[in-house]
Amino acid sequence: MNSTIFTKSFSLNEISARRKSLTFDEAVAVWLMKWAGDDNHIIAAKLGINQGRIAEVLTEKKHEGSKAHAFNMKSG
Repeated sequence: MNSTIFTKSFSLNEISARRKSLTFDEAVAVWLMKWAGDDNHIIAAKLGINQGRIAEVLTEKKHEGSKAHAFNMKSG
């Protein structure tokens, strides 16, 4: 099947960012989005990265201290 013909029947979201890793500030944003109720796949899509990188942050295997920093930002 020709994918061009198929995709003309509906619109696709543009992917504006494609990252291979997250910065510390982006890791903080991951925590804030998670606490706001976003699912991992939504967070990954918003940041243009795969869900594995989100899991690394949320299991604290990467960007140690980002959770505490996000908590301090959230708490004011």
